[in-house]
Amino acid sequence: MSSEVNMKVLVIGANGNTATRVVRRLAEGSHDPVAMIRNPVHRDKFDKLCVPTVLADLEYPIDHAVQGCDAIIFAAGSGGKTGKDKTVLIDHIGAIRTMVAAQVHGVRRYIMLSSINNDINSQSPIAHYHRAKAHADNHLVGTDLDYTIVCPGGLTDEPGTDLVSVSLKLQGKGMTSRENLAAALVACLDLDLSIGKSFSLLDGDMPTADALSAL
Repeated sequence: MSSEVNMKVLVIGANGNTATRVVRRLAEGSHDPVAMIRNPVHRDKFDKLCVPTVLADLEYPIDHAVQGCDAIIFAAGSGGKTGKDKTVLIDHIGAIRTMVAAQVHGVRRYIMLSSINNDINSQSPIAHYHRAKAHADNHLVGTDLDYTIVCPGGLTDEPGTDLVSVSLKLQGKGMTSRENLAAALVACLDLDLSIGKSFSLLDGDMPTADALSAL
């Protein structure tokens, strides 16, 4: 079932490689994106897309950014290359801070860009990242928010194909085009059946709309 209602969508981490693609797709579609950025130097990029920006930092309260929005797409992340402390501050504590703000301000819809192989007991080469993401995902599942958790594989800058593989199995290997990922994140906004679901998203051979509808 789809619910194509115009929404004001806060994209958290909007300056990131995937998130910028999300903002662009939202701007080209039926929803109204707001790009949350930490550094005002990045504002020009979104001005060119005619997308409003809001300055906020995940290490501090972001209530002013969340107020008045209908949905959140969390696409921020320190990535696996930063130190443990920064990863915990952004991917774990910062993410939970946005969930609390969403609940306080009545923002029901929340889409989380996560990662495959997250585990609070991870022993992977980037265990600090997988553990932080797992804690955030687990917290989100325990809220009353209308959440969707999308877990891509290794991210690439390959052109989008609109062909993916979706699975409720969150462990594995594979690659995901950022364009395909952005398309899926935006599509989930209008797909009620994705609410309450956590799934992996890899490049594959099924059209995105069909793959998501089969969840």
